[in-house]
Amino acid sequence: MVKNRKIPAPKEGDIFTIPLDTGRVAVGQVVASLHRAYYIVVFDVAVPANEMPLRTPEALRAKPILAGLTFDALIRHGHWHVVDHRPVDSKKFLPAYKTGAGHLGNCMIEDFKGKVWRPATPLEEEIIPFREFDSPISFEMAMKAHIGLTPWDESYERIRVGEVVTSADLFGEY
Repeated sequence: MVKNRKIPAPKEGDIFTIPLDTGRVAVGQVVASLHRAYYIVVFDVAVPANEMPLRTPEALRAKPILAGLTFDALIRHGHWHVVDHRPVDSKKFLPAYKTGAGHLGNCMIEDFKGKVWRPATPLEEEIIPFREFDSPISFEMAMKAHIGLTPWDESYERIRVGEVVTSADLFGEY
């Protein structure tokens, strides 16, 4: 933990490391911010910590394995380290969300920022998730489980990358 040193809030494009075990880290990137939360992706790669940020290009070519909205507590407290900054294509990552309830006739689809919305089709109501936030430690624990250091817990499924309907898919340029 870093004491007596203010670590700035992360920015879109920041690349950070997540400690996994002695000497290895996972690599993630901040895709966007929403109020006081951050949409992050964590790539399917574990690299020696002492080789970062030289391994950043390789890490960013890896497939995203985890994604979601979280908070900056582990960055701000120095547990996750920002090691680089690279442009990020938010159109390819940022999801659309649903709000309301179909049985009440008010299910809506909204873009990532919640600024553009419209009524949901029945298919969208079924497949698009509600906006949820996960703790940063959930991402760290899920990545450790993904590489076999700890058992996989079913609760990690909600941050595992799957088929995502993006804001750009539904609302055009984003």
